[in-house]
Amino acid sequence: MELTALRDTVDRAPGTPPNLVLHGDPGVGKTVLLQACVGYARERGMRVLGGSGYESEAQLAFAGLHQLFAPVMKYLDRVDPFHRDVLRRVLGLRDGPPPDRLAISVATVAVLAAVAEDGPVLIAVEDAHWVDIPTREVMMFLLLRLEPYDIRAVFARRPLTATERVTPGIRMLEVEPLDEPAAEELLDLLHPELPEPVRRRVLREAAGNPLALAELPGDLGTDAATQQEMLPDGAPLRTRLESGYAGRVLSLPTELRTVLLLTALDGDRVEHRASPARPTALSPLDVREVERIGLVTRDSTPSGVRFRHPLVRSAIIKTASPDELRAAHATLAEQYRTDPERRVWHLAAAAVEPSEEVAAEIEQAARSVGMRGGTGLAVTAWRRAAALSPAPSEAARRLQQAAELASEAGQLGLAQKLLDEAREHLGDPGRSGHGLTTRARILLLRDGDLVAARRLLARAVALDAAPGAGVALERTVLARIVAASYAQDPAEWAELREVLADRGDRLSHQVHLLHDVLGDLPRTGHDMAPRLREAFDSLPVDVMPGRVAELCRAAAWLDLLHDYRPHFRDLIRQESGGGAVTHAAGGHWFAAHDHFLSGEWEAAEAAASAGLDLCIRHDLQLLAHDLRCSLGWLAAGRGDVDSVREYSRTIEQWAAPRGSTLHLTMSARNLALAALSEGDNETAYAQCVRVGPPGTLAPHTAYAPWLVLDLVDAALRTGRTQEARAHIAAADRAGLADLTPRLRLQILTARALAASDEEAVPLLKAALALPRVEQWPFDHARVRLVLGELHRRRHRPGDARPELRRAAEIFGRMGATAWRRRAEQELRAAGVAVTPEVVPGRSADPGSGALTAQQLEVARLAASGLSNKEIGERLYLSPRTVSAHLYRVFPKLGITSRSALRDALGALDDSA
Repeated sequence: MELTALRDTVDRAPGTPPNLVLHGDPGVGKTVLLQACVGYARERGMRVLGGSGYESEAQLAFAGLHQLFAPVMKYLDRVDPFHRDVLRRVLGLRDGPPPDRLAISVATVAVLAAVAEDGPVLIAVEDAHWVDIPTREVMMFLLLRLEPYDIRAVFARRPLTATERVTPGIRMLEVEPLDEPAAEELLDLLHPELPEPVRRRVLREAAGNPLALAELPGDLGTDAATQQEMLPDGAPLRTRLESGYAGRVLSLPTELRTVLLLTALDGDRVEHRASPARPTALSPLDVREVERIGLVTRDSTPSGVRFRHPLVRSAIIKTASPDELRAAHATLAEQYRTDPERRVWHLAAAAVEPSEEVAAEIEQAARSVGMRGGTGLAVTAWRRAAALSPAPSEAARRLQQAAELASEAGQLGLAQKLLDEAREHLGDPGRSGHGLTTRARILLLRDGDLVAARRLLARAVALDAAPGAGVALERTVLARIVAASYAQDPAEWAELREVLADRGDRLSHQVHLLHDVLGDLPRTGHDMAPRLREAFDSLPVDVMPGRVAELCRAAAWLDLLHDYRPHFRDLIRQESGGGAVTHAAGGHWFAAHDHFLSGEWEAAEAAASAGLDLCIRHDLQLLAHDLRCSLGWLAAGRGDVDSVREYSRTIEQWAAPRGSTLHLTMSARNLALAALSEGDNETAYAQCVRVGPPGTLAPHTAYAPWLVLDLVDAALRTGRTQEARAHIAAADRAGLADLTPRLRLQILTARALAASDEEAVPLLKAALALPRVEQWPFDHARVRLVLGELHRRRHRPGDARPELRRAAEIFGRMGATAWRRRAEQELRAAGVAVTPEVVPGRSADPGSGALTAQQLEVARLAASGLSNKEIGERLYLSPRTVSAHLYRVFPKLGITSRSALRDALGALDDSA
């Protein structure tokens, strides 16, 4: 079966994906199968690229990519200069800033496509689990995009763990042990003279593992009784195989074992041709000897020899003494003097006692790896540097830096452990503001514990007051600003203003900008756009992702996020996987926010869902609820009231005990918009006044300025004219219309709603004439809907119809079903016979033919009264996926709510 699957992949058989990943236990035959696949491909004239993952290179960013391209470097000259430059930089062939992960992935595809133009290509990678994480991410991108090219890929790796997730589009094939007849046949073929008692014992212990069937009998001597005694009961198969190889290693001369140890520590590359770089390489006689005893085998690698199995490598290392291991690492460190990232790992392993010189060299490598997006690898390097630091203060500093990066990488448990270790080095746990800041970040990200986080940050600001602590002070103040933006406590903001007044000269322009935007935008927010542009333009090439995320947060508050899309997209591309996943999750929130405002609601849902999955995997509760707020906002715009309530219930149950006013405000915003979408104006008004009473714009309350239009709309529709006008007056006093272009659009519309008909028309036309108004389709369509409603009330149907048609079209294109229906009802009242064709993209015959089987099943369960959660449990879907299906079902059935599902499906069955 496995050989058939491999040949189908190589031949690109119809219906067979061009990728295949073999996984299974050690010794089960993955290597043999991969070699058979390579041989089959070469028989058909294919070029084979790839190589093998090595444990010694797992910490080296893009080491696997270097293996992939080493034989085809000349093809870099065939691709666009941009792609060529990207790969030369990432492979260390040219200086320059680190390219983002998407650019590397696209350039990789471009070069391999150029290679495939000269003939079919097979990418074969053994021990893929040891390939470095950045290369793995590029490979994943590649595996999903092979179809257009004459390329196929086969990987072999260790078994999947229970927590690993398989990416859709990647074909996985488990290589299972042999069944009993096949195991007996193989054993009899390999060891025909084996005594029957030992034969039965080997079959039972090997459990169908081909490597065990081949190796166990050969390591037991010749006496049958002794053979039985030497088969250890209950020992894991891996241990027994490794012990067998270890016995063979120990039979070799010391000099030969030393050479094998160097090879095992240096990536399994068995060299047998001496060179100035490898004076201790194996001689041809040595190769014959280690091949005779079954430690190496011939293959098609450049050296022509490789270890027979990865367990040989581990056996060689385990048979070496600590002194032999240190000496081997020291030799390798000297050989890699011109390759700093590889050298430092060997230096660290060779160190007998702490050395500031070695620690400093490893720290430099850690910084380099972190700048290239390998945050997870950088954490390991910082920890090793700390372990080799003679001074306790330096060890603590390096552990705190490792903890900070670990928290950004979503490894919150590890970050907490590293901080505890740093405290032990310091002796006094209250001496380090850096450690307190990182600890506060962990509390905030993991638990949303605003009370404890704010207390720690206040202490950290006091500790970082020393003149030499500028960088630490900046980190702490930035973290405190972010925490304050969630708590929205006026007292907290007052304290922060004092900090900036006392120490503002030691803080960067970016800190002041973030404080002014998040703190009290109506008071401080005028002329912010030029300051934000200057901050983005002044970012260095090697900027840390946290700084980019902070500026993107400010851009979101200023309705300018769309102008900085490349920056938050870089957060997602560069920091997912082995990078700073907290900032990648933030990047998904920025993307969802921007896509919502831009009317790209399916993209917004995809971004928010991807970010939420990332947060759940890494237990980032704070950011997870940010993204649930985004999904609730989408559901509100679509008119999916049940989903909005479900999201808000989850959000508020979590946020209320923690005092996260920002989340409560966003939940109220979502519930208000959902109520407006279904015409429940009383509920909409009640939700708006939860954020602040009419006539008052509470300071430091996020989203209060953007709720002015909703509050005024709901107040007027419930007969609260005085409250509506008071709120508009408050907005005018605060100068909201001058803060952002989108707020100006909304405030002009709110004024028009409360004005007389004669005054309202010019106000609405002025709103529609604002620059960039079409950048916010939902707001734009609402203005046209209000103008169309006004014209119809004034008995001017000719003026009303174009506005209402345009509003219905925009709402329909986004998927704002309830709002589109409202516009269509106004069109009917204006004398237009509305048909489904009014809204581009909507089926003219909404019926079962327009529904997929799963959409129909979801619709029927929803019509029976089940909630999204209950439907998800029955169909093994998430509530978000159920919500997305219903959102697509409603317009196809011509309805706007769940209550209409039963009748719509009944009519569907009757027509069928």
